[in-house]
Formats: sequence, C-alpha cells, structure tokens
Amino acid sequence: MGNESVKGLSVNAKTLILILLFVNVGFATKMINKYYAMKESGYIREKTFHDQLQQRVMKSFGSMEEMNKMIADITRQKEEAEKVAGSVREQDEQLKLVNKNLGDAKAKLEEEKARLQKEIWELEDSLSKAKKVMSDKDYTIKELMNSLETAEKERDALRKQLEEQTKTPGAWSLPHQ
Repeated sequence: MGNESVKGLSVNAKTLILILLFVNVGFATKMINKYYAMKESGYIREKTFHDQLQQRVMKSFGSMEEMNKMIADITRQKEEAEKVAGSVREQDEQLKLVNKNLGDAKAKLEEEKARLQKEIWELEDSLSKAKKVMSDKDYTIKELMNSLETAEKERDALRKQLEEQTKTPGAWSLPHQ
C-alpha cells in the first residue's frame, strides 16, 4: 500500500489548507488578545474605590499629600454632617413633641372657648330676660303710678267735697261727675 494508492494532494488543495490554517491561527490570536483585554478591564473594574480615587487625585493634583488632605477634609466634613444630622433629628423630635403639646393646648383652648361662648350666650339670654322683666315691671310701676295719681286726684276731689259738705251741713249737694 504505500504511495501508489494515494498520489497526493494537488497544489491548489495544499494552498487552500495553508490559507485556512493561517486564518485559524489569526482568529485564535485575535480571540486570545480579546481575552486578555477583557481580563485586564475586569481587573480594573474590580479595583477598590480608594485606588481609583488615588489615581484620579494623582492625575488631578499630582501628589499624595494633597490627596490625603482632601480625604481628611472629606472625612471631617462627613463626621460634621453626621453630627448636624443627629442634632437635626433631635430637634425634629423636640419639634414634634412641641407640636403635639401645642395641638393639645389648642384643643383645650377651643373647648374652653366653646364653654365660655356658651356661658356668654346663657348670660345674654338671662340679661335679655332680666331686661324684659325690668321693662314689664317698669310698665307695671308706671301703671301703678298712674293709678296712684288718679286715686290721689279722686281723694282730693272727695276731700273737697267732704269739706264743702262740712261747711254746709244741712244742704244736700250732688257729687260732681
């Protein structure tokens, strides 16, 4: 069996195989390079915040001392902000308590106002009734005074008549009407 049964591949087939081999090697190289680029970008994404901040600061300022000063300032400002937030929370709680107390006091004052208004209305009613009673009594007193004046006039008239009769004892006189 040897070379006799297989004569070999033609030059065109050998060239085609060689071209396909180079294409496969090129594709494999491209994929390997792509893998390493993705690996490097993944590594960059996994860096800590501190490292990224340090790189940005180094690009911006160019020294570690300035970056450390900036980090210290940011940390101090954060602590101050937390203190302010704590005091604001305390003031908020105090204001809520004061608002609740004011609401309770307002409700009590509204109740007191309603009670006092009711008393005022009752006093006004009793005053108007007293005025009516007083005006009725004034009217009654005027009528009594008029009756008294009439009675005094009649009494004076009867006295005069009586005096006249006593002056003339035997004479009959008719009462004046």
